[in-house]
Amino acid sequence: MAESAFGVVLRELREGRQLSLRDLGALAEVDHAYIAKIERGDKEPPPEETFTRLARHLKATAHQVAVLRFLRTSNAIDPALALYALTNTEATPDILAIAATVVHRGAARPSPADLIERARRAKRIMDGR
Repeated sequence: MAESAFGVVLRELREGRQLSLRDLGALAEVDHAYIAKIERGDKEPPPEETFTRLARHLKATAHQVAVLRFLRTSNAIDPALALYALTNTEATPDILAIAATVVHRGAARPSPADLIERARRAKRIMDGR
């Protein structure tokens, strides 16, 4: 199964807190093998209750939780874009949703920063600003 943006972001947060799979599993009362499968993309993102426990023990910021929550239901997000959004507070879930729908022409793909900026401009236009 392909690597999921949710799994990549979950691993990034876990490693950022310097927690092993076993440590996070013990804290959140979730089987560490299940967490590993989520991170690899072998399992779908967890149900809300499990998600909440994981986010709490990862000590994720409100922005990080919002990005993770968005990724739980959005399967077609590029992991690089999701990682960029994790650290860029301007990349709100609505901006991330727009950025994920950008169609690429030609061989060169825009960077995550360029995608987010294009999505922010598009949102301003849609909002009439």
